[in-house]
Amino acid sequence: MPIITRTFLQLTLLFLFSLIVSCKKEKPKQEEAQLYNKYCASCHVAPQINELPKEVWEKSVLPAMVARMDVEGMYQDPNELKTGFRPKISLQEWAQLENYILSNAPSYLETVDVPKADTLRQFKMNPFALDEQNGAMITFLGFSADDSRLFYGDLTGKLGAFDFISENNTKIHQGTTPVTWYSKKDSVEIISEVGILGPSEEEKGKLTRKIDQDTISLDNSFHRPVHTLLEDLNGDGTKEIVVSEFGNEAGRLSLLIKNESGQYDKKILLNLPGAIRTVARDMNNDGKMDIVALMTQSNESITIFHQTGDLEFEAKKVLEFSPVYGTSWFELVDYNGDGLEDIVTVQGDNADISYVHKPYHGMRIFINNGKNAYEESFFYPMYGATRVVSRDFDQDGDIDFALVSTFPNYQEFPERTFVYLENLDANNYTFNTNILKDPTLARWFLMDAADIDNDGDEDLVLSSLTLGFTPVPEVLSNRWKNSNVDILVLENLLH
Repeated sequence: MPIITRTFLQLTLLFLFSLIVSCKKEKPKQEEAQLYNKYCASCHVAPQINELPKEVWEKSVLPAMVARMDVEGMYQDPNELKTGFRPKISLQEWAQLENYILSNAPSYLETVDVPKADTLRQFKMNPFALDEQNGAMITFLGFSADDSRLFYGDLTGKLGAFDFISENNTKIHQGTTPVTWYSKKDSVEIISEVGILGPSEEEKGKLTRKIDQDTISLDNSFHRPVHTLLEDLNGDGTKEIVVSEFGNEAGRLSLLIKNESGQYDKKILLNLPGAIRTVARDMNNDGKMDIVALMTQSNESITIFHQTGDLEFEAKKVLEFSPVYGTSWFELVDYNGDGLEDIVTVQGDNADISYVHKPYHGMRIFINNGKNAYEESFFYPMYGATRVVSRDFDQDGDIDFALVSTFPNYQEFPERTFVYLENLDANNYTFNTNILKDPTLARWFLMDAADIDNDGDEDLVLSSLTLGFTPVPEVLSNRWKNSNVDILVLENLLH
């Protein structure tokens, strides 16, 4: 046999052998990838495997996943099994899935390039104590422009009002469980109590309605309500109530419609857990009020409920996020001045089974393209970002942002608990980052903005909640326990 022919035959056989080996290796990989998409994307966006380090997958996420599945052939402790729908999977498939994830997970997550920062000078820090007890317990914060008072709720079920001019503190209501929201429109007030603060499937939440001196508890049951929207959605003169029932593995977004008896009929808009905030706005300019809702937990998304008839709604999901992002809040704002509502989100909730400092935490701006779709145009990294307020704080014609982080990286970046982003160039998304002079004065949890001192510019109010969500340096936890800072007013010095 000629040398050329023999060499060609050898090369051909070598190629075929390599192809066979490659196919044998590729097939299991394809099967494992299909298993991952099947079981990890069946009810929410599948997280990218590289979004969590291997140790977190192995010690936290995978055990939580298997507890939510019915693994044939595997003994599973009945006390650890989760209730509700549990997809069936064979023991072999689970082993393949576990191996696929751990083989592809990184050893660690990349760190972020933290933007340089200046010390905040546009605002003056004014701390206040709302009681005589050290440590903060604020679970709700909201400023009322109608009567220039700051309303706050706490872990004891108290709803109070603080007047900054007189520094007078008044109790409005005393409940039995933590107050999570307070809504007031005209003479109607709605007070929300969570019922059970920690994860639970029990419906112990409570809504109280006050009209002048008349106070009643609503007959409906609520699954850990965290936000209420009081709004006349159909323009008939009667206000409806949209309740974000955060729940746990079960929860819902519900609409309460007042009936002839003075109580409310309950209508389910979305039967999923994690509802955390709603905003009423006419999103498609058809003259009808729509509802924009943020869902968290595993189904992290923003859905617009378009009102198609008299309190009849059609849901359209416009944004969806990975379930490890920890989406915590959103705002509607016309960022680019084109007359369309854009969406600003913060992702950073880290009080879950995947606790690790995540480089994808921060603020995102999604621009409305006018076709009921939103495109991400800007990302600002901030570990543990949980609240955002969007205003033109310096009154120069563009939108500035204030961000709070409840879960910052206290070890490396303890100063990034709050940042003020001064907009320098809106078109190119250029911001100047400003931080507090004393950023760890308290563990910041909630935030609102209003012209507190009636001088024509917007001030900021931050509140604290001293709870052990996640690990913090002992020096900080001791500081918070032994000091009494409930709220921090950032007085705008523009005027």
